Amino acid sequence: MTAASTACLMAAPVSAAVTLVGTFSGNDCDGKGGFSSCYATPNGTQQGAADPGSPAIIKFGSDGKVDISTNFSSITGSEFDISFTGGQTNTLAFTYTPGAGDPNIHYFSVKQANGFALFYDSDPITSGLIDLSEYFPNNPGYSHITFFNSGSTPAVPEPATWALMLLGFGAVGWGLRRRNSAEGQPRMRVLYN
Repeated sequence: MTAASTACLMAAPVSAAVTLVGTFSGNDCDGKGGFSSCYATPNGTQQGAADPGSPAIIKFGSDGKVDISTNFSSITGSEFDISFTGGQTNTLAFTYTPGAGDPNIHYFSVKQANGFALFYDSDPITSGLIDLSEYFPNNPGYSHITFFNSGSTPAVPEPATWALMLLGFGAVGWGLRRRNSAEGQPRMRVLYN
């Protein structure tokens, strides 16, 4: 890699809208049910189905170990390119190139020492560059990186939905008002001869 391309890569954000959900103590996916029952949520990760929750797809350890969830039979691991640059740089980069039938990624976590950082994006995540020193300043490197599917996410009404709903309420109110005003007035019948 040339110095110029390295500089460009280092300047690239994880993703335009990727946000840090939070940093948490403990392991991101550990406990009852195994790796396939690990879910990311807006409040962290948990074992067992969560609503809203995103099931784990795959985990890459710094030691080369790979865990693939049984929930996604199309995932082989070859869709991912993970690279770590140690020393003063201390960055972790990844690229995800999904194939036909592969899930979208909306959460990912990076584990090191006694904690992990969890990230989220409402748009599918396909690449990222994480400055590990920012999240684990006293522990260079990483233990593993885990990727999560979209699963169910909290519903946020779209502006058009709100507009239609308000228009509907207005139409119902107008109809009730019109009906009430018509009932209070005497009715007149006009006959033509």
